[in-house]
Amino acid sequence: MKLKWSAKVVALVLVVAALAGFGIYKLALVSSARDRVKELLHLNKEDKVAVKGDSQKINNKELLQKYYDAFGYDGMWTDPSMANIKFRHMLVMMLNYADSLGLDPKDYHADYVAKYDSLAKTPGFDFEQYKEESELIFTDAALSFLYNIAYGKEIKTEFNGVSYNIDSTRILNVYNELLTHGNWRRTLASIEPPIEQYRIMKTRLNDMRGFLKSYPGADTLKASNSNVMAAAVKLRFYGIVADSLVNDTTVAAQLRPYLVTFQRMMSLDTTGKLDAKTLAALNFALPTRMAQVKESLNYWRWTGRLKEREFILVNIPAARLQVINHDSAVDMSMRVIVGKTTTQTPSFTAYITRVIAYPYWTAPYSITSKEMLPKIKKDIRYLENNNMQVLDKSGNVLDPAKINWSQYTAKNFPFTIRQGTGCDNSLGVLKFDLNSPFSIYLHDTNRRDLFGNKNRFMSHGCIRVEKPLELANYVLDNGLDSTTNAQLQQCLKDQKPKSFPLSNKFPVLILYMTADVDAAGVLRFYNDVYDKEDELEIEKVI
Repeated sequence: MKLKWSAKVVALVLVVAALAGFGIYKLALVSSARDRVKELLHLNKEDKVAVKGDSQKINNKELLQKYYDAFGYDGMWTDPSMANIKFRHMLVMMLNYADSLGLDPKDYHADYVAKYDSLAKTPGFDFEQYKEESELIFTDAALSFLYNIAYGKEIKTEFNGVSYNIDSTRILNVYNELLTHGNWRRTLASIEPPIEQYRIMKTRLNDMRGFLKSYPGADTLKASNSNVMAAAVKLRFYGIVADSLVNDTTVAAQLRPYLVTFQRMMSLDTTGKLDAKTLAALNFALPTRMAQVKESLNYWRWTGRLKEREFILVNIPAARLQVINHDSAVDMSMRVIVGKTTTQTPSFTAYITRVIAYPYWTAPYSITSKEMLPKIKKDIRYLENNNMQVLDKSGNVLDPAKINWSQYTAKNFPFTIRQGTGCDNSLGVLKFDLNSPFSIYLHDTNRRDLFGNKNRFMSHGCIRVEKPLELANYVLDNGLDSTTNAQLQQCLKDQKPKSFPLSNKFPVLILYMTADVDAAGVLRFYNDVYDKEDELEIEKVI
């Protein structure tokens, strides 16, 4: 009995030892994988991972590191188990869907993922070779794709003065849920911007994509007065005419009402005719139109980075301002006047810090020295006629009649010129200060008649707003007081400026989007007035 018991003890010890050994071995494998992944994450400054002569640049190293820290280093993509095969297939389908969102699948290792998935089906495929490298590439593909859907890619601005609220944990949790339930369409929809303009643009993009797939030669057609069918094809691309009109029996008269719609979409004169400008717009490269829509979709996704859920968006090419609220259907849109091509309004983001009622206008030095000085020299009454004051460096008001103006030039002009308050002030009766390094702000104007112009690129860079009183009452928590509201509508002269600080920051995004959705929910295209989109090879519509 003692011998038998001893044998059992020995057997038990051997089993325990074997299990312990297996655990140590498994721990060693996990540790080895962890060390290899860490090594790859810090491989080089270019953040590239090499596999069999291929090189893949990691998109979001920081997010990858957070993922591995939170969920461990177990492989999710690169073994022959059915679960992992299912994950790979899901990722391939997700990345194939990227173009539907205005994203490029190639930015997310799509070729590598598809090639790996295909080779993994061949007999004798070595799943262990480059295992950690492939795991890293697959995980980066999924995480960076989800991140760009939720928060967009980086955009080009000259200054960023707003705070971000990018939640990496949210992306990691979404990724984890995706691997749990596998419903990738539901997952992607849950992190897209809850903004109507975005939804409309995405729908229109996919209509365009679908049409070009069914009519691949559409872009090569040349619309003209002698090729009306080509014009009908182009109009069909924009979703303006039905398929029934796309035939060689269609005549120009049949297209007249549709051409008016198209001309309105392009901000052209609504003649209903195939005139030179309309033909130029019709023959504009169709893939480039889609590229414009994709760029704008990314701008809308990028707004998901904002800490606040409500913001003002000024679109420079559209010369339009709109208030966007993620939680309600705010309907506030107005025309604006932005900078000339020679004095461009910069693209930047900032907060409105205060609203000023009856502001002074202190003319920038470039305007006083180059534009005003010649007029003053010609006629000293220019100052009085425009309610202007001359100030010295200490801010003292000077008598312009006692100044020898002839001795000053644009190089040595020592004075500040300030315009008194009132409706004749260049800033009108309201000014919205922004926290930016530019002397750029939103303001009222003494020339409200100019908002009726199609070409509203005529300022020195500041943004004149069509409905300043409505905007002021919206961005201020309690609006303007009744006394100030009444005074502003009376156009009183020589009032002292009154400041209304904002207790809650209100973001302003001044962006450059040549495709956008207007107040009526219609996709519109705008000229690249500042020639900012050379990288998209966008041609001018003259």
